[in-house]
Amino acid sequence: MANDLNSRLENYPLVTAFVGCYNHSRFVEECLDSVRHQTYPKLQVIIFDDCSKDNSVFVIENWLQKHQLDWQFIPHTRNIGICASLNEVLRLARGKYISMVAADDVWLPDKTSRQVEIMEQMPSDVGVLYSDAFQINENGETLPQMFIEAYRKFVVPPEGFLFDVLWEGNFIPAMTTLIRRDCFTEVGMYDEDLCFEDWDMWMRISRKFRFAYENVPEARYRVISSSAVRTMSEALDRSIELFRIKYFWRGWLNAEQARNLALALPAVWPLYRAGSQIPLRSKVALLRQNCSAKTIYVVVLSMCVFSLARLKKILAFGVSLKGRIFRQRREHRP
Repeated sequence: MANDLNSRLENYPLVTAFVGCYNHSRFVEECLDSVRHQTYPKLQVIIFDDCSKDNSVFVIENWLQKHQLDWQFIPHTRNIGICASLNEVLRLARGKYISMVAADDVWLPDKTSRQVEIMEQMPSDVGVLYSDAFQINENGETLPQMFIEAYRKFVVPPEGFLFDVLWEGNFIPAMTTLIRRDCFTEVGMYDEDLCFEDWDMWMRISRKFRFAYENVPEARYRVISSSAVRTMSEALDRSIELFRIKYFWRGWLNAEQARNLALALPAVWPLYRAGSQIPLRSKVALLRQNCSAKTIYVVVLSMCVFSLARLKKILAFGVSLKGRIFRQRREHRP
């Protein structure tokens, strides 16, 4: 009997499931229960806690002790961020497929089984399978709007090579995805300079692999006021700027995308902040797209040793000097 079971299990590809926790002690048990109740029989589960300030670690350790599961738990003693955390657990992943869920969200029981069956029938250039997700509030009550609808309006969620669609904004519920492990081998790890993980990774994967959509919601996404994204808006805005300029200087944007980005004023400042990290050819490319006086100022001075604060003072002085010159001209006019 045991031999028959082992034989059947050999036919199932291993799926590595990541559970990420940060201050989710109220919800983490429900999340872990949803992973434990997956109908798929071959999971490698890795839980990480990124130095929660609440008692999440205590709750997780007690839950694991209660259920006696062979799951790996990595509690951080300092906060390293979502991207570094995912890179850490990604190095430990052995699965053919990767799936992840935040500790305040919930998987539906058949998610992994259904998605593995679909992906096993897909060609190897399909890198990500995703679905929609129900949205729930802090009490677990279902909200009227589905996840994708809350971010983008589609008649049918798109499939295929989605780079251009994703450039307009992220809409993919990360907790519903099943990702082919080969994607990370091909495009690399998460960018630890960013405070968000999913949008950048979807963009990079979409240059090499196709996305497939499954028309069955596979998770419940919890909308809570303390979500990390809602409490770190300044860091998020900076990461989005750096993310966009990174795609510009790598030459991954088409002409229209590059022109629109170059003409957007916010794109100039992260270019300066990045300083010497961005190649000269990229700064030249920006000048070709947007040869305004302000862009020239920023590009030229970014090659110097001025801080951003000093640059702003120089620009302010230039504006003031220009005002004085024009005022004097007006005063001396006959």
